[in-house]
Amino acid sequence: MKTYIQAVLVLGLLSCSKPEKTSVKNVQNNDVRQVQPDLFKHDSIMVEDSLKVDENLTFSFKSSILVFPNISNKKLLDSIYAKEQIKLSEYSAENLLKELNSQKDKYFSDSKESLKEWKPDFKQTWNQNSAMKLFSKINDIMTIQYSGDGYTGGAHGYYYEFYKVFDAKNNITLQLSDVVQNRDPKIWSKILMDNYLSSESGHAQPNMLLVKEIPLTKNFYFDTKNLYFLYNEYEIAAYASGPVLLKVPFSGIKEMLNPDFKSKMNIQ
Repeated sequence: MKTYIQAVLVLGLLSCSKPEKTSVKNVQNNDVRQVQPDLFKHDSIMVEDSLKVDENLTFSFKSSILVFPNISNKKLLDSIYAKEQIKLSEYSAENLLKELNSQKDKYFSDSKESLKEWKPDFKQTWNQNSAMKLFSKINDIMTIQYSGDGYTGGAHGYYYEFYKVFDAKNNITLQLSDVVQNRDPKIWSKILMDNYLSSESGHAQPNMLLVKEIPLTKNFYFDTKNLYFLYNEYEIAAYASGPVLLKVPFSGIKEMLNPDFKSKMNIQ
């Protein structure tokens, strides 16, 4: 049996756990102003391990997460790590690394427990992988992508993507209601279906659809021109379709957007 653990910490991670405030002095009026720390500054931690169970089966675990040394708001941090099923009293690098190792140990333990019901009779690797990525930054807003994949026997594995949008300055997680004011299901079903069937979408496969109407999803993000909705495997389409990403231009839904959001994003 051979195992290995790899933890990657970007240099300076520990020293950044408590951000320092820097002051700048205006010589003309002796006014002292605080320079705000970069809330988007981040480091990363990764744990990777494998366990050979027997001659036919190996377990593999890999997980990487982001660490934001300049974000101190507990509620915001709870929301950032909720998708990774992590909730800590303090989100230090040491605590996050300890949590990843605990998740790895639990994965190995649960996987070995599952062998009581079925065990492969040919060589294969069961795995569980997950990752966090700072996907985009717009003004004070950041979008984090959570992705993962795995395999535990059977015909195929699984894959997922999830996005969450955060206002780092105001310490809030943006909800779809903060972006879209009118969320009438009938109106949006037509908008999303038209987008899916459009040749420009890259999908246009009605035979792959598992639903008659495409609902709004909380799995969304945006850039300066478009609103995006991501549907994972089996949510609206067959496994062969993979994740389905639908792009809705702001230009076509201006009257449906939240006024505060339009103002913040300078949508005319």
